[in-house]
Amino acid sequence: MPSSGDKKQRTTKPVAPENSALADELRSQLKGKPTRCGFNRSWKHEIFSFIGDIVRVFVVAVLCLFFVFGGFGAGMLLGYASTTKPLSIGDLTSAEESQTSFVYDGNGNVIAKLTGAENVDRIYVSYSDIKDTYIDEAIIAIEDERFREHSGIDIKRIGSALLSAVANGGSATHGGSTITQQTVKLISGQDEHSTSRKVQEWFAAMQLEQNLSKDEILELYINLAPMGNNYVGVQAAAMNYFGKNASELNLAESALIAGLPKSPSYYNPLRESGRRNAQRRQRMILEKMFDQGYITEEEYENALNTELEFRQRNTDKNTTINSYFTEYAISEVIGDIAEARGISRQLASSLVYNRGYHIYTTLEPETQAILDEAFSNRDLFQSDPDLIVDYPEKPNASMVVINNSTGAIAAMQGGYGEKTLNNSWNRAVNTKRNPGSSIKPLLEYAPAFELGIIAPATIYIDEPKHLDPSRPNADWPVNYSRSYAGPVTIRTALVNSLNTIAAELWTNVGGETALWYLKQVGIDRTSEGAYPSQSVGGFTNGMSTLEMAAAYHTFATGGTYVEPYAYTQVLDSDGNVICQSDPISYRVYSAETCFFIGDILKGVVTNGTPIYYGGQIENADDEHIDTAGKTGTTSDNNDKWFCGWTPYYTAAVWYGYDNRLRQTTIPKADFNSAVKIWCYCMNKIHEDLPGATFTKPDTIITASVCSSGYYPTDACREAKATIYTDYFVSGSYLCPTDNKPCPVHVATPTPTPTLPPDPNNPNNGGPGGGGNPGGGQGGGPDPNNPNNGGTG
Repeated sequence: MPSSGDKKQRTTKPVAPENSALADELRSQLKGKPTRCGFNRSWKHEIFSFIGDIVRVFVVAVLCLFFVFGGFGAGMLLGYASTTKPLSIGDLTSAEESQTSFVYDGNGNVIAKLTGAENVDRIYVSYSDIKDTYIDEAIIAIEDERFREHSGIDIKRIGSALLSAVANGGSATHGGSTITQQTVKLISGQDEHSTSRKVQEWFAAMQLEQNLSKDEILELYINLAPMGNNYVGVQAAAMNYFGKNASELNLAESALIAGLPKSPSYYNPLRESGRRNAQRRQRMILEKMFDQGYITEEEYENALNTELEFRQRNTDKNTTINSYFTEYAISEVIGDIAEARGISRQLASSLVYNRGYHIYTTLEPETQAILDEAFSNRDLFQSDPDLIVDYPEKPNASMVVINNSTGAIAAMQGGYGEKTLNNSWNRAVNTKRNPGSSIKPLLEYAPAFELGIIAPATIYIDEPKHLDPSRPNADWPVNYSRSYAGPVTIRTALVNSLNTIAAELWTNVGGETALWYLKQVGIDRTSEGAYPSQSVGGFTNGMSTLEMAAAYHTFATGGTYVEPYAYTQVLDSDGNVICQSDPISYRVYSAETCFFIGDILKGVVTNGTPIYYGGQIENADDEHIDTAGKTGTTSDNNDKWFCGWTPYYTAAVWYGYDNRLRQTTIPKADFNSAVKIWCYCMNKIHEDLPGATFTKPDTIITASVCSSGYYPTDACREAKATIYTDYFVSGSYLCPTDNKPCPVHVATPTPTPTLPPDPNNPNNGGPGGGGNPGGGQGGGPDPNNPNNGGTG
């Protein structure tokens, strides 16, 4: 047991005598205040405590014997132990100081520095820096009083926790995990509640004790423990809650920080209720420290009387704010390192922020600058600011741009206006909204083309339909225009976004098949099951802007889905590769399907809404660049989308309101804002790129087709039917040919001309032109000529 004189720093802030009465009054109002001094116990308490200890040891011994000597139990233990994965701790206990990590754009320029000074949510600190404070004793006193003695697991503590759970109706007053076990969980990220996991945790803890010293284990714990508000480790907690280094914490501050990892949200010092809870736990920890001999009674009383001075939230404008893209790239690196090494995200994050890594991203700075400028342009977001002056919030948006040749994320914007906080809400990734009609090319049209159900010229009937099984007599779905067009081609149906045709196609493809295709392009909603409203964009769980951009990128590649990625590789300070991006890619659609979808959706950008904002993209030399895209609107006008691509880039834009206070309908003046943002950015991105068109596969041919959808005949032309040329797959049964002529327009039979009667020819049918057999009008019957047609 350490003596009270081991510490070099014992500075507390006693309350002045004149304020002691006020302090006493405040403490009396704080529930949970210790009401006794350490070791001041009655003889009855000591006797019952002694008996309790004996019972606990006995119970634990019985349990251990059961598992160890019971054949079944022993087999289970050995089985669980054999599957325990070794912890990856090679560079986790480095004694060297924290190093700055750097993030680079695609041109090799530094775009972010990850240092303790600029990223105060996680700062590594060595145990030697805090060993002269109270923080380690405070943690040991409350979390694991026999930490210095056990070999990774504490049998007595486990037994005590079991008895506590029995005595309290299944809810233990304390856990059975040691600091070593908790460190194992913080390293591995495994926290599932099962017998196998618990046993594996025991063995991993004992392995950790064999590989590391107690001080090294404690160093890992103090740097990985969650401290609330996304802060990790005691140094981040000290700087953010008290405005000082962990090495400068006094006894009262140390005790408060030591109590936060148990439930960081419940003990959140930045909330009034959380601060009260944290101070109650702090006082309990101080009592534990006194009971265990870490502090004297005087120090205990002084700490109780110490007024905590919490740091105000940081409003320093000099703090470096990382972009939405940078934060997403860092998050992806952390996730990949955690998965590759079998460690927790918290630990992987600590490595990324403190080990001098070099992170090379896919960011295209020129493209990102265009998005940054657009998302600061109020005119693109608010057509008439006076209309929304009384709204509870202003409209927002997000955008993702993907480079078609690589599948890499070229730029990302997660919100309107200047980004003022690190790790703020990134709408491009985190906001999930229903996609409206922008889902139609992905969910039903592309699968229908791929399955050979339709061609662009295939005719469907736009009319009232009854496709909702739950309401078989109701007209569903209805078109946005609330009108019907009758027979239309698939091309027309998609360009005009007819809901009736989309739902019928979804039925023809099959709901489960449609969801399977959607999963193949990175949007997995199979757990929802298939239901008709999905055909028009009504999902239980919406889509992110990144998901939609990646899915549409599949069309731009000619049918190959590429999992979007934001970094290429990560090197350590010595140039060794820590991890590399290895995006998943596979073929989903044929090149023919993608050409059909692209060619049809060029009509949206030519004939549809976007024409008012530039139509097909042209570069600075007025050269044409093929542009295809699809709008999306939810039925309540809460969300607007535009997703599209060129031969160079794919981009998706979501526009709407965060709806923090209530559901906000987008005013009519802003219905086209998603389109405006998309066209504004994409036109600028393509200014210096050469003219380009979509690639047409060699298997695509053109053929004439009647408005009926069949091969046109002379009858079609005589009936003045519309005859046009469209694309088909060569050899497809859907391609119109002369052996399948139009059955709608049929030639009118040519009437037989009448001739004057010839009195010298009894077989002449008279002026009706009748002959043999039959006769025309005017030729009387000849009883001697059975072939004479008489009057008929």
